[in-house]
Order: sequence, then structure tokens, then C-alpha cells
Amino acid sequence: MKNDADFEQLFSTMMQFGKLMSQQTQEDHEEKKATMLQLTALQFLKEEPRGTVSGLANFLKLSKSSATQLIERLVKVGLIERINDQEDRRIIRLIITESGEREFVTLRKKLMEKIQMIFSKIPTKDLKDLTRIYANLLETLTKEHNE
Repeated sequence: MKNDADFEQLFSTMMQFGKLMSQQTQEDHEEKKATMLQLTALQFLKEEPRGTVSGLANFLKLSKSSATQLIERLVKVGLIERINDQEDRRIIRLIITESGEREFVTLRKKLMEKIQMIFSKIPTKDLKDLTRIYANLLETLTKEHNE
């Protein structure tokens, strides 16, 4: 049976790891057009073409006003467009632009290169074990969420 100290150590390790991963995967500000949150928003719109403000807010776990501010920044730099829904003019659809597609691919590639560099420092077996553990957790949490 796991004790509180085990969970305390796991929590501490996860927090430290998250902070370091965030630091390691940040781009130089001069080069960066999109933040990680903006990159995640672009990922959502690639998976949910013609997504809505509400859908994006729910996906990112943001308030609608925070999502609207994020969307405004993405529109301003030309990564997404807002369009009115043809069937219900009250609904605003969000569409990733060609520029947004290119930026997404570029940023994702750079992020993957950094992640590969970071995780290449551990043995392949450990990487496979870590991937298996995350997949199991994801599956379990997804099932619980959908029940």
C-alpha cells in the first residue's frame, strides 16, 4: 500500500519536472510568435475545425473572457479567423489560417526536437515505461471522466 510520503514525493517530483520542462521548452521571445497556450489553442482548432469560443474555453479550462482575449491575440497576429456560423449567426466559428497552420507545424517541430533532446538522456526502456504509465493514467482518467 502506498503511503502519504510516496504521494508527497510524487507530487514534489511532478512539480519540479513540470517547471523544468516549461523552462526547457520555451522559445526565445524574439523568435516566438505563439505561446504554449496559443499552440494548444491551434492544436484544438486543427482537431476541431470550425470550433467555437465556448469549445475552446472548455478545452483549455479557461473562462470565456480569457478565451476571448487569447482568440483576439491569435486573430491579431493572423493565426486564426473568426467567422459567423451560416446556420446560427449568434455563433462565432474559429478557423486556423494558412499562416496559423505553418506556425503550428514549425512550433510543434521545435517543441518535439527539444523534447527528444531532453528525453534522449534516459534509457529507452525507461522512456517506454514512462510512456506506458502515462498512457495507462490517461486511459483510466478518461474512463472515469466519461462515466
